[in-house]
Amino acid sequence: MIAKYKLTDYEAFRKCCAEMKEADWRKKDISTALGLTEGWVSQTLKKYRESGAQGPLAWKATGALPRMTTDQLEKLVEEPKRGAQYHGYKG
Repeated sequence: MIAKYKLTDYEAFRKCCAEMKEADWRKKDISTALGLTEGWVSQTLKKYRESGAQGPLAWKATGALPRMTTDQLEKLVEEPKRGAQYHGYKG
C-alpha cells in the first residue's frame, strides 16, 4: 500500500485527532472525517493520553528492529566483492 500523505500531513492529522476528541468526536467519526483508519486514530489518541499534547506531534514510527547484527550486515556488503569464483561459481 502506498501512503497517501506526506509525513508533515500526518503531524497535522495527529493534532486534529486530539482536538476533535477534545470536542467529543467519536473515533469512528474522526477517522471518517480525516480519511484515516480507526486503528491509526486510536493509536494517535492513545499516545496523546499517555504523553500529553506534544506526544502525538513528536511520535515517529520506529519500524521493526533489525534482525541482523552490524557484523552480519557488513559481511553482507563485503561478500559480493569477493567475486563469483570465491563462492564456487565459474567466472
